[in-house]
Amino acid sequence: MNMDRVFSLLLRNLIWILLAAVIVFFSLTTSSFLTVPNFINILFNASVLGILVIGQTFTLLTGNFDLSLESTLGLCGLLGIWLITAAGTPYYGSGLMLSVWLAVPLLLAVGALIGLINGWLITAMKMNNFVVTLAMLIIVRGVTLVLNNGQTAYSISETYNWIGLGKIGSLPVPVVLMALFFLGAHVVIAYTPFGRELYAVGANRNAALASGVRPDRRILQVYVISGLLAAFAGWMLSARLTNAMSSMGEGMIFEVFAAAVIGGVSLKGGQGTVLGALGGVLLLATINAGLNLMNVSVYWIQTIRGAIILVAMLIDAQKIRYVAPAVHAAPSESQTSVP
Repeated sequence: MNMDRVFSLLLRNLIWILLAAVIVFFSLTTSSFLTVPNFINILFNASVLGILVIGQTFTLLTGNFDLSLESTLGLCGLLGIWLITAAGTPYYGSGLMLSVWLAVPLLLAVGALIGLINGWLITAMKMNNFVVTLAMLIIVRGVTLVLNNGQTAYSISETYNWIGLGKIGSLPVPVVLMALFFLGAHVVIAYTPFGRELYAVGANRNAALASGVRPDRRILQVYVISGLLAAFAGWMLSARLTNAMSSMGEGMIFEVFAAAVIGGVSLKGGQGTVLGALGGVLLLATINAGLNLMNVSVYWIQTIRGAIILVAMLIDAQKIRYVAPAVHAAPSESQTSVP
């Protein structure tokens, strides 16, 4: 086995090596890290990010990405509370007082609609995905400000808040839901024709088209999935906080990209797994928890997050350099299944 293949193997499993190393480091440096409550807290704090990363993974596999996720989360989280809450002080809702069972489908539909518009502009109108999703990020954030005039809306509905604060046995509901979402996404991507077609579109769009895949349809679908999951994450986050402000979710897109890329999902498309992305989510959540237990300054935490994003881009560049050639060098494997 030559060095390139060894390096390729390390890059494929790097996320789990890093996660194990980080856990060992914080276990040795903080006495309260290696405890069940702390690990549950890590999973709880990772849940919203995890659901966003699933949506981003779907788009990244096709060679696209969605910058508007964080603002979709913010708008839909606010919309859910706004629709069910009384107007004026102290709750600052719409006064419509809709049932939670009506408000939640509406906020999910709005998220799916945002994704549909993104996908339609990119596929039907042939616009650049960076420009489209960046513009949508700005537009949706503006709509969020207009919706409630910049006021923070507060939820007192136990039904609405259950998804963020409830428990199933000893586990918080968000942890259980994140696990179910990752399991479902893994099954879809790894074991269905739809998932295999996403890899094909991301790896070589023209070849996928020639083999009978409809790339534009798949890209449109993944943007709808991405928007829908962002809306669900917005509901979960606003329910956890029991409030929603117009700035909710700002800056999360950077962590979403970092988690996905560190987890092995390539920005070039056609490479990566949902389980790898889960590893990236757990790594970021573990680092945040460990740094907080060590009482590291919030300013240093911001610097470290920036460094993590830079490392993620470095890893992605090296995967393109070493992993892709290794895959092409083994035709017997690549001919039997889609990566």
